[in-house]
Amino acid sequence: MLMPPQLNRGANEPEYVRIYRFYRERILLGVIPGGTKLPSIRALAQHLGVSRNPVETAYAQLVAEGYLQNKPKSGYTAAVIEPLRGIAGPEPAVNQNLDHNANPKPGAGQQQEPLLIDFSYDRILPEHFPLRLWKRFMVKALNGNGRDLFGYGDPKGEPGLRRLIRSHLRQNRGVVCEPEQIVITSGTQQSAYMIGCLLSSENRELGVEAFMHPGMHRMFLRQRFVPVPIRLENDGLSCEELERHRQLCGVYVTPSHQFPQGAMLPAAKRSRLIHWAERCGGWIIEDDYDSEFVYEGRPLPALQSIDPLGRVIYLGTFSRILAPAIRLGFLILPPALLERYEREFNHFDQTASRLTQHTLQLLMEEGRLDRHIRRMRTFYQANRRVLIDAAATNFRDRVPVYRERSRGFTSSWSAVQAVRRTNWSVSPVCTKSKSLQSLVIWFRELLRKPILRWPGRDLLPGLAG
Repeated sequence: MLMPPQLNRGANEPEYVRIYRFYRERILLGVIPGGTKLPSIRALAQHLGVSRNPVETAYAQLVAEGYLQNKPKSGYTAAVIEPLRGIAGPEPAVNQNLDHNANPKPGAGQQQEPLLIDFSYDRILPEHFPLRLWKRFMVKALNGNGRDLFGYGDPKGEPGLRRLIRSHLRQNRGVVCEPEQIVITSGTQQSAYMIGCLLSSENRELGVEAFMHPGMHRMFLRQRFVPVPIRLENDGLSCEELERHRQLCGVYVTPSHQFPQGAMLPAAKRSRLIHWAERCGGWIIEDDYDSEFVYEGRPLPALQSIDPLGRVIYLGTFSRILAPAIRLGFLILPPALLERYEREFNHFDQTASRLTQHTLQLLMEEGRLDRHIRRMRTFYQANRRVLIDAAATNFRDRVPVYRERSRGFTSSWSAVQAVRRTNWSVSPVCTKSKSLQSLVIWFRELLRKPILRWPGRDLLPGLAG
């Protein structure tokens, strides 16, 4: 059994992070082969001279991310993962931090029934937007920068904001990049457009998850990509099916929170994705959709954080955690695509408002963004808990509730599937109801009559029935 060295008591990072990193790096590098038995929690705690808590926390995180397996009466063993070369191990994301507003809208003159509860997946709760803070920081940005804000600015976005995004992502998602690799956009749609331009010389067949957000599917079609659906399994994209498609220019994935099923891609599949990109010369478009809102366990670091080859294009947005109206997203380009961007986009001006960028920069500098994320996570977690309890109580055996996979805004997916089986219709995913208890009432009413609409199969390009 491989034991980590004695922990340095004077180190700044938590003990469980160092234990986690030690085993994670060695499993990824192949130093600890798959099937190797790890020391028990008690033995490792005694060896390190620490309590059982940090060891239990580190092992639980490694199990959650797929690096370890825990079988009853057998202890902990390393998972079978194809080794990666040159991997630098970031710490696990200990804090949690798409602009997917492409749902079809009702046509002019269409009557829309009033909804008791709105489960739409593309909306936020406007009453929770930090409006007073936003106004204050906007005035401060104007007073501090004055007329300088009325120029075009840096084509990649404001340097101060890009530095803060880099720090934020490093701390919360384990992303490894330089500020120069970050390009501010006016939302995920523009990010998808830029990716289409950067990959214009490539083969246009792009692997996509068989179930995906309709807005991104339409954007890829408009960019003249040919989306090739890749089958989904219980734990995300089927790497076996992907590996049969060697002609693809890349693959679009949501590894931290698959939309709409909510699956989380485990470590072994992430490693296989990286190896597939290396063998085929393809690109991995990682949409870190909804990763700020994780309610059970800790979030996995971004796929980009274990990419030593520079094959991952990382997409992010502030639409989910703040509001779609601020029109701010970002791309993180690997070095090879960054060179192409600087060559082909050198005449493009920045499209995101400089005033909005500076306002967000001030919000992040004072730690208000992280505070807002924590507050919203608590609020959504309470909604989610009531929703799951109401589903279990009122649907009973008619709806399976997958607690371990219910992440972000798709915790009602099982309820949606159950309602579809009864030929009723609903629209996922987030409640606007002021009273959480009204969800319980809603479930009781739902058993009697259809009261909500479901915009339907447009969510799932390959879905039949």
